[in-house]
Amino acid sequence: MDRADLVMASWAMEHRTPAGRGATSRRIRPPYVGGDKPSRSMARPDRYRLYFPIATAERAIGVLEVVGRPGGGRFTRDDELLLGSFADQAALALERAQLTEVAARATVLAESDTLKSALLSAVSHDLRTPLATIMASATSLLDPTVTWGDDERMEFLQAIDEEAHRLSRLVSNLLDLSRIEGGALQPAKEWYDVAEVIADVASQLATLAPDHDITTDVEPDLPLLRFDYVEIAQVLMNLGENATKYTPSGTQVTLSAASRADAIEVAVSDNGPGIPPPFLPRLFERFSRAEQTSRIPGTGIGLAISKGLVDAHGGQIWAESIEGLGTRITFTLPLDEAGQAST
Repeated sequence: MDRADLVMASWAMEHRTPAGRGATSRRIRPPYVGGDKPSRSMARPDRYRLYFPIATAERAIGVLEVVGRPGGGRFTRDDELLLGSFADQAALALERAQLTEVAARATVLAESDTLKSALLSAVSHDLRTPLATIMASATSLLDPTVTWGDDERMEFLQAIDEEAHRLSRLVSNLLDLSRIEGGALQPAKEWYDVAEVIADVASQLATLAPDHDITTDVEPDLPLLRFDYVEIAQVLMNLGENATKYTPSGTQVTLSAASRADAIEVAVSDNGPGIPPPFLPRLFERFSRAEQTSRIPGTGIGLAISKGLVDAHGGQIWAESIEGLGTRITFTLPLDEAGQAST
C-alpha cells in the first residue's frame, strides 16, 4: 500500500459510520494527497476506491476497501448500497462470532468451577481418612508415655505406609483428572512387558486387600508393548481397588491379559455381586456411583480417569456385569501391523 492508500485508509477510519445505524451513504471518496489537487492516477474514474467501515454499535472492527468497478467506470449509487450491505453483514457476522467466543469461555469457566466444587466435595472424606490414620499412628509412636512393643510399632508403621500410598494415589488421580479435563495428557510411552505390570499391581493389591484372593491369568509369550507404565499401572490399580472395595471378603479378583487380532486385552474381573444394569452405561462418567455403593467411601472418579488414560493410549475400555455372578472390566492396548504397540 503506497502513501496515498495509507492516507485514505486512515481518513476512512476517522470518518466511518457504524454499521446498522441507517447511513444513507457511506461512500468515502479519496482525499487529496500531497497538494491541492488529486494525483493523476487518483483522478482517473476507474482507479476510484471505496471504503466502508466495518463497525458494530460498540466499536470499529475494520474497513472494507473496494478497488475498481467490474467493467470500469465510476461506482454507482446501487454499487454503494450493495457494498455497504456487505460491510454491515460482515460486521454482524464478526460480532456474532465474538459473542459466541465470549459465551464459550463463560461456559468453560462455569464448568471448571462446577468441577472444582464437585472435586472438593467428593475428595474431602477420602483425603481426611488417610490423613487421620497417618497422624494418629505417628502421634502414638511419638508418645513418650507409652512403651510400644515391636509388633505394635510395626503395625503403626504399616498403617502409615498403606495410608500414605493411598493418599498418593488419590492425589495422582486428581492430577490426572485435571490433565484429562484440560487435554494435556501425554503418555510417556516406552517398551514394557504387560505381564510385568500385571504382576506388580497384583502384588500391591494383595497387600492392600489381604481378605481377597488376588490372582493373575496372563497368556504366555505376549509381545512387548509401548505404553506409559505408570499410567497403565494406575488403570489396573483403579480397577483392582474398585473390585476389592465393592465385593465382600473372600471374593476372587483376577488380573488377566490375552492377545487379540489387533490389540492386547487386559481385564480385571471378580465373582462378586455385580453391577445393576441401569448403572452400566454411566459407569465411566466422573462422580458417578451406584446407589447401593454410596455408603462406601469413594470419589467416583477412578473409572473416569481409567477411561481417560486408556483413551490417551488409543485403546478402548468397557464393562460387563451380571448381578450375582460378578463384573469384568476390559481395556485394550492396540498393536500395529508388526505386532507391536502403536505409537
